[in-house]
Amino acid sequence: MDKQRILKEAQIIAKEFSFWMVSGNIAHLYGYVYEIPEKKFELEIKFDETFPNNPPQLLYHDEIKEVLGEIQLEKHKHWTPESKVVDIIKELKLKIQEAIQIPKTITEEELSSLKTSEKFDDSLETEEYTTPDLNAYPPDYQSEDYIVPSDTNNNLFYTEQASADLSENYDVKSLDEPFFDETKQLNLELSTELGLIQQEYAYDQKGSNAAEINVYITITLTKTFIISIDFTHYPERPVITFPDEVKKILRDPYRTLNTLREWSSKKPPHIVDVLHELEKKLFFIKEIEMQSKRIAGEYQSEKIPGSLTALKVHLMTYGFKEYTMVIDLESYPNPPVIDLSSELQQIIQISTTELDAYKNWKENESEPVEIVREISWLVDKNSRINFEIDLLKDHYKNIKYEPSTAILHVEMKGKMKTEDLTFEFQINLPIDYPMKMPEVKVVNEFELEAHEKIKNDLHASFDDFFKEWTPFSYLVDLFNLISKKIFEVSVVSCVICHKIECPSCSKKIAGDNNCHAECPHCEKHYHLHCWQQTVKSFGKCGFCLKTPPPSMM
Repeated sequence: MDKQRILKEAQIIAKEFSFWMVSGNIAHLYGYVYEIPEKKFELEIKFDETFPNNPPQLLYHDEIKEVLGEIQLEKHKHWTPESKVVDIIKELKLKIQEAIQIPKTITEEELSSLKTSEKFDDSLETEEYTTPDLNAYPPDYQSEDYIVPSDTNNNLFYTEQASADLSENYDVKSLDEPFFDETKQLNLELSTELGLIQQEYAYDQKGSNAAEINVYITITLTKTFIISIDFTHYPERPVITFPDEVKKILRDPYRTLNTLREWSSKKPPHIVDVLHELEKKLFFIKEIEMQSKRIAGEYQSEKIPGSLTALKVHLMTYGFKEYTMVIDLESYPNPPVIDLSSELQQIIQISTTELDAYKNWKENESEPVEIVREISWLVDKNSRINFEIDLLKDHYKNIKYEPSTAILHVEMKGKMKTEDLTFEFQINLPIDYPMKMPEVKVVNEFELEAHEKIKNDLHASFDDFFKEWTPFSYLVDLFNLISKKIFEVSVVSCVICHKIECPSCSKKIAGDNNCHAECPHCEKHYHLHCWQQTVKSFGKCGFCLKTPPPSMM
């Protein structure tokens, strides 16, 4: 369907006959072909997708059918893409006049046009025609329930006097047409542009010039943009003033809007086409508001003053510490732009482009709140880890954490029989820690081969702890358990008999049994029985060979 061609056809028809658009549809026209005091001969014209290759459909009302019966119009029958619809109407009017024996009043020019169909040429570009009124016809025609303008009881659009004064060549206007002034009427070309705007947008006239208007484009329930347009010199490019908010979104609208950038005075688009393109580009604000609400539903946030697309988001973490970030949705449905403070960047430890939600972004599927969730999770996770490391350092000295690998190293000392042993633990923290439990292993387990019991007990303590793991479990609890296990199985044997239990009293060398002695020089442990035997026999420590003080002799 060639809408530009249909619009020109409608303009030509409206210049000579009283026709209107039906429900604002340029492809459906209704009007009078001819009228006499007793009746009006009404016709509907419908253009389909095949126009102009095929002629429009003609719907004859009863007055025409009663007069002409079976209707055959030569202009309709022998239609070509170069034919004019107005010629068909003229032929129909002539037949009606002949049928009711009305003297022909058509001019020589009209008669000539009936003999030879005029062709569309470039001159149509400069001709001026009136556009059928957009508000002077009820919704799509139904013979039972619509009110036609010929009904003298209907004063929706006409007074009785106005109806009586209608003539075949009178250009009928709706009483509520806003763009005609009794003292100053726009030229037909500007009237056409204003009429097209009127059917889709609310607007105000700025002053005495009807071609200077403010158009209201409502995008959401809370967002309406006021666009000032001066199209006085149409078909020259109109002068349009855009609000600052629009400029922030579109940068330079004269460059970002194709209709303005490629404007041609020889073949100009309609002003309403500019508004269509602008509205389409602004409509994404509705999506921005929806995505902003999703973020605000999960996190405390507020809009950045002066921006339609940026939000300040507050993230709360351990110890009720608050971090803020700015997320700008201007590029949506592409990934948003994230601005993190240096402190927050240090906490999450990776760039925003390395986030899984960012790397796996799918246009028109992914949502900005997914990125905020991941950042919030990393803040929680790393704040939790830092919190746990501080707890461990309060209890254990040798703690080292590698953020890049999320590996924690802890060293603990124990006494195994006659030797001191350092236990080295490595804790691998998973990405989704603490939702997923960590992995713990003994780095120097090979040194425990001679201490089977302690090795088995350590692994048993790991298993017991992780069976009860929840996101509220802490590493310090694990190492307290390990420390207890080491203390339980760490043993001290006598430097003389190398036994844990005294060969004399059968009591352990450590504990509350008082069967314990220690060299003041080398700090080696003795059963009390063994110490007494050694000092009695040698008078010296059996290990360092130094003489103990008299009080221990």
